[in-house]
Amino acid sequence: MSDLTAVRPAIPVREAVIAGFLVALALFILYAVFLDQGALLSPLLGEAAHNSNYLHEFAHDGRHLFAAQCH
Repeated sequence: MSDLTAVRPAIPVREAVIAGFLVALALFILYAVFLDQGALLSPLLGEAAHNSNYLHEFAHDGRHLFAAQCH
């Protein structure tokens, strides 16, 4: 007879939560670098964030380095 209490999950819950958080953080950073056109900073800076595109200009050269279109 097998003991079911000795069976452990393949990935412990703590590591799965950390991995999920890191994946979500990486996706957020990729969105901010490649797709954002002022929407992330607009709650803080208002219309100036859309007009100046601070995150877009900050990551502009990196976008071209990775051959991502931004114009």
